[in-house]
Amino acid sequence: MEYEALAGAEKAAIVILSLPSDQVRDFLSQLEDDEVEKALAAVSRMDEIPSRVQQLVLQEFQDTLGRAEAEAVRGGRKKAVSIVEGALDQGRAARILEHLGRDEKRIDWTLRSYQPAFIADRLESEHPQTIALVLSQMPSERGAAVIEALPEPLRPDIVLRLASLEPVSNEVISELELGVSELFERKPTPTTRVGGAKAAASMLNRVPKEQGAEILGAVDERDSETALSIRKRMLTFEDLIFIDRRGFQVFLREVATEDLAVALKAASEEMKEQVFSNLSSRAAEQIKEEMDLLGPMKLSDVEEVQERIVETARTLESDGQITIELGGSDEILV
Repeated sequence: MEYEALAGAEKAAIVILSLPSDQVRDFLSQLEDDEVEKALAAVSRMDEIPSRVQQLVLQEFQDTLGRAEAEAVRGGRKKAVSIVEGALDQGRAARILEHLGRDEKRIDWTLRSYQPAFIADRLESEHPQTIALVLSQMPSERGAAVIEALPEPLRPDIVLRLASLEPVSNEVISELELGVSELFERKPTPTTRVGGAKAAASMLNRVPKEQGAEILGAVDERDSETALSIRKRMLTFEDLIFIDRRGFQVFLREVATEDLAVALKAASEEMKEQVFSNLSSRAAEQIKEEMDLLGPMKLSDVEEVQERIVETARTLESDGQITIELGGSDEILV
């Protein structure tokens, strides 16, 4: 428990727990019923309160507490009920106790120990209306952080639903609280990897180019990050073998010899043969010598260079200087 994160109701709860029992009645008499409910709900959720936190809270209420000294205090539902029964008149106590059970498992408290990104990850597969209702029960700052962590395509729908929420019954909130508790206590189950940007790229590579570009453009409008991820996987270094013969020579002239030597260290024999067959004997031997001199390299470093070369190929293709036919054609490449 951190002092800086305490809400007003939680500070009031600590004050109530710190006051001598004969002063609690006077303190509660100055609060409205809804304020008493919130404070006592906070009391019921609390365990032992760190002395530093208690001292800081009491400093805020020093005018009310006078010279009262901080002693170790502990909350809990029994303590909250005891305070209600001992400090309030019978009628008011009955009203407060009726709502105390409803409030003691508030959603914002259930989610208090989780980071916004984790909350978003757990909630994103739920119905948007459910997500909006959960967010409505959270403080604005925390709710905003969760929205920011949700997938971008979901955000507008969630905000629209949140803005359109009508009042709901206490029973609905209670059911929601139970569902949230179960969701966040549930252990992750084993998963099977399906789909992903790589699978999407592989499929788009096999549709006609114009259609593939149209689909990817539509994806880009909805989720630019996903579109970029797919685009990066739609053309690999090994795919460059499908550049037409004349275009391949144009392509090689745009690639630095040292980059080509690095990239070929992790290339297939077929790709190496394609490169060497489009170079003069002298240029091919020079690259082979450089490859030998490079020695062992991290695969990640080699892949970085390969990606840079692929970007060069993409630029040349966009400019119409080369053609790369990966799919969507009735012709068989041999």
